[in-house]
Amino acid sequence: MDFSSGDVKAAIMRPAVAVGGGVAPALLQGWREFRRSAAPARFLCFQDGGWVDVAGEAVGQLRRAFQGGRALAEAACGGRAYLFDFLRMVRIDAVTGEEAPLGWIDDRGACFFPAPDCAGAAGGRKRRRDDAPAEDEAESSSGVDERSGESSGAADAAAAAAKRRKAGAAAPLEESDKYYQVVSKLFLSYGMAARGAAITAIRKVSGGARVRAFQQQGQHLSAARGATAGTAKFAWYGASAEDVAAVVDRGFARTNATRLGTRKHGDGLHLSPPQCPFSSATLAKADGNGETHIVLCRVLMGRPEVVTAGSSQSRPSSDDYDSAVDKLENPQWYVVWSKDMNTRVLPEYVVSFKCPKPQPIQGSSEATSKPKKPSPVGRDMFPKLLAEIELLVPDKCDLLQQCYSSFKMGQIKKDQFIRFLRNYIGDKVLTTVARKLRGC
Repeated sequence: MDFSSGDVKAAIMRPAVAVGGGVAPALLQGWREFRRSAAPARFLCFQDGGWVDVAGEAVGQLRRAFQGGRALAEAACGGRAYLFDFLRMVRIDAVTGEEAPLGWIDDRGACFFPAPDCAGAAGGRKRRRDDAPAEDEAESSSGVDERSGESSGAADAAAAAAKRRKAGAAAPLEESDKYYQVVSKLFLSYGMAARGAAITAIRKVSGGARVRAFQQQGQHLSAARGATAGTAKFAWYGASAEDVAAVVDRGFARTNATRLGTRKHGDGLHLSPPQCPFSSATLAKADGNGETHIVLCRVLMGRPEVVTAGSSQSRPSSDDYDSAVDKLENPQWYVVWSKDMNTRVLPEYVVSFKCPKPQPIQGSSEATSKPKKPSPVGRDMFPKLLAEIELLVPDKCDLLQQCYSSFKMGQIKKDQFIRFLRNYIGDKVLTTVARKLRGC
């Protein structure tokens, strides 16, 4: 799969409406958000590339209308009259009909912001009341101004689109590049090298409006939850090659929860911590060239709650939470809900790799057999060894036990497990533990 081409839209696409959807489900979702919100403390509108507070007497007017259960309110800002639509989360200019995304933070600190779309919050472009895209949007999406019904200028638009495609959605990095080296080490140091993974390419995903939307979300979470809640974490995203390409080109359109089956922690986007690339790699699917691709992202978790495996939860259980984890201490999965995945997850690097299956020993009569389970004698030494290691490096015990379980089940060989131990723990710790067990 070639990530070096593709028409990269500057905006983040809104997730697709479910089958049978349309205006009614969107309004129903807006109504639910409207009903569960407490009285807004701040109103914000997206303009000139950023979220700006609504100021002046309009704040009090909008707050009173909101508390009175009114879905629409009129107010003047900066000498201009506007209609504020709380259900659709837009501010409409009473003269021009131009719309701008509207959000608010309520008295309890809960944030209510629309998912960005290609002509709204993410790109800062405005949409007319009749929902026809602005000229620059139409050009970037199709190369033709469909509103005019004319084909004049199509060649110029196509040339401009080709130029954007040539710039690429994800630029390949040279192996000598410092970012290539950092990402490569992060990917290989936590078990992937031990599993035989070999990196074929690392690409930097273009930012643009995604970065601005992500930064704004970080500011909102910091304002609502405290500085820590707005601090980004690194995390891995794994999915099919087609879904990874779509994320690079347009943003997230669906979650990867279905690939986990009964092990999913809700119907949200699942990402694994930076020290657990293998967890996300298991959700990935190779392309026609035998390459597998996972994405290193930054993610804003805000205040997470624990969601048990097998849950079908699809949104925070209350306004006190923003996201989910499988457990609070050393989580193995970060879960971002669908409505937030294009504003709170920022794809940064695509790691392409090949991970061949263990090859049988040449000349063996059992060349097609699976790796045999290690004998009890061969693995008796490891429980005591791992117990001592976990005393020295307790933060690494989860992945350590996970890999050991794979070894016990015969999924990886003994030499592969030992290589993983050396790469993950380090020879210094292993030497210390070995001396202790020998009584030195």
